[in-house]
Amino acid sequence: RADEEARCVSWQPVSARWSEWGCEPLASDNFSTTCGCRHLSSFAVLMAIVDIEVGPVPAPMWFSRPGEGDSGGGALQESFALELVTYVGLSLSVLCLFLAVVTFLLCRSLWNVSVALHLQLSICLLM
Repeated sequence: RADEEARCVSWQPVSARWSEWGCEPLASDNFSTTCGCRHLSSFAVLMAIVDIEVGPVPAPMWFSRPGEGDSGGGALQESFALELVTYVGLSLSVLCLFLAVVTFLLCRSLWNVSVALHLQLSICLLM
């Protein structure tokens, strides 16, 4: 219908609301709407006959300070925990890849085409 408006939105779990932050309509006609979003999340196209209220633009978690926003500092703790898990996981992955390269180089008795390919793949993943 002519009075409907397509809104590109994403779900914000911290505020438990739909928000237009990071999403914009790229193309729209009577039958379809194409949205472009700058982040990975749960997305939807909301059809509005009248003006609808979508949530405010949330501050990114890495800029939140304790006491700001709806989360009351929980976003900062969540951001720190995710960052810690990321760095620990990345460190373990790099260590294991390095050990795999060393193992492939030192075990010449097992050397064949498959081991050579795995060695090259491991070196590429390290770079």
